[in-house]
Amino acid sequence: MKNLKTNNVSVFAKFKTLLLIVALSCFNSCDDNELPEAGSIPDLTPPSALFSASQGEGAGDEWKTVFFSNQSNSATSYSWDFGDGNMSTDFEPSNEYSGEGTYTVTLVARDNLGVESTFTDTVEVTQPPAPTVPDPTLINADFDKLPKSSGSDCSCSAWINKSLGDQGESSSGNGGSDNVVKFDNNEPDHVYQEFEVVPNADYTISVVVQFKSLVNNTPPMDAMFEIRVLSGSGYVSGYTPTYYTDSASFPQDDFGYTTIAQVEDAANNLLTETITNPSDDSYITYTYTFNAGNNTSVALFMRGIGGAATGNFGYNSGDEEIRADSVVITAN
Repeated sequence: MKNLKTNNVSVFAKFKTLLLIVALSCFNSCDDNELPEAGSIPDLTPPSALFSASQGEGAGDEWKTVFFSNQSNSATSYSWDFGDGNMSTDFEPSNEYSGEGTYTVTLVARDNLGVESTFTDTVEVTQPPAPTVPDPTLINADFDKLPKSSGSDCSCSAWINKSLGDQGESSSGNGGSDNVVKFDNNEPDHVYQEFEVVPNADYTISVVVQFKSLVNNTPPMDAMFEIRVLSGSGYVSGYTPTYYTDSASFPQDDFGYTTIAQVEDAANNLLTETITNPSDDSYITYTYTFNAGNNTSVALFMRGIGGAATGNFGYNSGDEEIRADSVVITAN
């Protein structure tokens, strides 16, 4: 019996040893994913990727840029695919697209444990419509006989700049009385007015003009009518234009353009047109276009030319009287 008991104990001890060996073997060969690292904790706040997008605004190509707002949670790094071949790892990037279109944007957000979240959305890039450009405001564009800041009423009211010539005079024509401005025979008569424009906008100017018949029916017909649109960069240094609302408020001297040399400088001219005598004394509408360039203010200067230079201004209207009935400027 003693020997049996001893044998039983020996067998049991060997069995326990075998179990321990199996257990240790299993522990050493188990996959790391099946058993957590010592001291590790679960990822209780995995990342969540999310973004919103807004299109740029403003002049030029600013509309092509899309700005992305990152609304992800629990992430520490980001990978962006903007759908046009461009990538970024910035937190809140922007991307300039080549033009209009629908683009698929993908954001991958990661945390420090390497866990990823992906969010995909489309962005629509559209070119905004061109803003409506208002028509310029001209005062006394019909050349009516109105009050001016000093002196008697005149069809040239709101149109005087005595630094550039003599003021045009009141006359009657085209079915009305005191309703046109005339550029007299062999006088340096002119009209001048500044007005507000939108940079880079296109405009159309229409002027209704009449050339009177030849003086004593004797050639040559030398009178010509000149139209210039002058850029604001040619104003007298330090001058800020004021856009008056009535003819009596306009100054008559020492503002805007102050010399004929400035007027005739090609760099200051956005439009220069010369109308020759058509040998027709009816009122004819002449139409031209110009672009405002980078100006917010321009000046319209019209005068008679063709005669021999006289006086302080170096020009005159020639032999035939010229009359202007109206001027209209519209945005295209």
